[in-house]
Amino acid sequence: MTAPPPLPLRRPLLVTGPPAAGSTSVARALAERRDLCAVVEVDEVRAMLRSGAVDPWRPGAGEGQHRLAAVQACLLAASFTAAGVETVVCDMLRGPVVEVYRTSTAAPFVVALRLPLEVAHARATGTTLTRVELDALHAENAAVRDVDTEVDAAAPLAEVVAAVEAAWAAAGTATPTG
Repeated sequence: MTAPPPLPLRRPLLVTGPPAAGSTSVARALAERRDLCAVVEVDEVRAMLRSGAVDPWRPGAGEGQHRLAAVQACLLAASFTAAGVETVVCDMLRGPVVEVYRTSTAAPFVVALRLPLEVAHARATGTTLTRVELDALHAENAAVRDVDTEVDAAAPLAEVVAAVEAAWAAAGTATPTG
C-alpha cells in the first residue's frame, strides 16, 4: 500500500483579528490539518526583544517594533515556503503594518476574523489589556480593509476554522524553491 500524495503547498496565510477573535486558536487548528505547517505568532517574534520592548500599539517605538516583527514574520514565512513548509502567520493588523505584509515576498493570503465588540469583551476575560486598550485595538483592526477575505469569528471555533480553511484552499498554491 502506498502513502497518499502530499497535500499541495499553499501560499502563506496571515490570520488577523482584534484581541479575543481567536486568531491563534484558528492558526493552530489549521496547522494541525496540514502535512507540514509552521505557525508564526508575531507576538512571539516581538517577545524576542528582551529589553526596551514596547507594546505594539504605542506610538513611536511600539509601532516601529511591530513593523520590525512583521518584517521578520514575512522573512520566516518566505523561508518556510521556500523549504516546502506551509506557514500560518498570526498578527493583529493595524494600519501601519498592513503594507509590510502587502509588499513582502511572502505574499500571504490575508484573512480577517471579525467579531462584534461585545463578543470580544465577553471573551477577553483574563487579558492584560484594559477595556480602553481592547476597544481601541478592536476599532483599529476593524478599520483595516486591505484583506483578502473576512470571516465571522463570533461563530463556534470549528465553523471559523472551516471557513478559513476553505478560503485558504481557494487562495492558490506556492512553489518551494529550496
